[in-house]
Amino acid sequence: MMSKSLSFYVQRYFSSYLIRQNNYGRNTLSSYRDTFKLLLTYLDKCNMRKKNILIADINKPCVLDFLEWLTNSRGNSASTRNVRLAHLKSFFHFTRIESPELADQCESVMSIPFTDVEKRPPEYMTEDSVSHLLHSIDTGSKEGLRHLAILSLLYDSGCRVQELIDLKVQDIQLEKGQRMFVHGKGNKYREIPIMPDTGKIIRKYIKVFSLTAQDQLFANKQGKPLTRQGIRYILQKYALMAKKDNPGDFDGQAHPHLLRHSKATHLVNSGVNIYNIRDFLGHSSVNTTQVYLASNPEVTRKAIETVASQTVTDSAAYFSETEKQALMDYLETLI
Repeated sequence: MMSKSLSFYVQRYFSSYLIRQNNYGRNTLSSYRDTFKLLLTYLDKCNMRKKNILIADINKPCVLDFLEWLTNSRGNSASTRNVRLAHLKSFFHFTRIESPELADQCESVMSIPFTDVEKRPPEYMTEDSVSHLLHSIDTGSKEGLRHLAILSLLYDSGCRVQELIDLKVQDIQLEKGQRMFVHGKGNKYREIPIMPDTGKIIRKYIKVFSLTAQDQLFANKQGKPLTRQGIRYILQKYALMAKKDNPGDFDGQAHPHLLRHSKATHLVNSGVNIYNIRDFLGHSSVNTTQVYLASNPEVTRKAIETVASQTVTDSAAYFSETEKQALMDYLETLI
């Protein structure tokens, strides 16, 4: 039997399997897409790329060489290598189901071991460092007020960067019981309380910028939604300013997820129940939340005892037809 093309399996993998996984958000799908884009880049460099490359060409030696290229030529970390390998293992698991006659090839690729990675607790800023960061912002200008609103809400809510980017004004409730409603990872909605001080900042920001309910809560100077890179720039700008005035502050690399890690760690250190933190952060499993326990060994044992006696359930929606078609259109250009 003649081997089918790689494009045949990749398109079916995305359209009939991956895109239907309820717990996969846009960023997760983009990560999978990037893995295949990198694979094709590697095949180009090896002069293996052809118009109709076959699935049989992507065997275990090819995948091993691809992983080595990621590490040696692109400088990817062991964690990143493992992510790319996990994507390919998922793809070959699907391919084995689709074409049982390829079972030996698929199982060979799926047998490739992951690289051992030392698990360390996420870096975080102390509460004083976060305070210094926010107080370094000059709110005398509209831009400064916008930056304060962004960073204050990012820390106070502990939300993911994409969740912040997707917020509309109507997702913020500033009357009774201040809160925000986010469309999180895995298409799950959750409600997050907003503390009074942050609520005041957001209320002033909305008023000064004359925003309406349908407006994007945070946009750039061109009126377009903020990007992850834009938020990273804002955070790094004020982190450098805060460190200049407070040399003993956080020494690590400032990135948007840092504020989420910091909020989670501060909640753990304050003795908040691990399950409350899980729900606050929007984790589907408490196992993900446990990484923050390492920052405070004193609360670890009690929290783990609580975790061991409970189970976690998942709930999720699905991708719209528009989102599915947009991804498929991209794949047509990729392969």
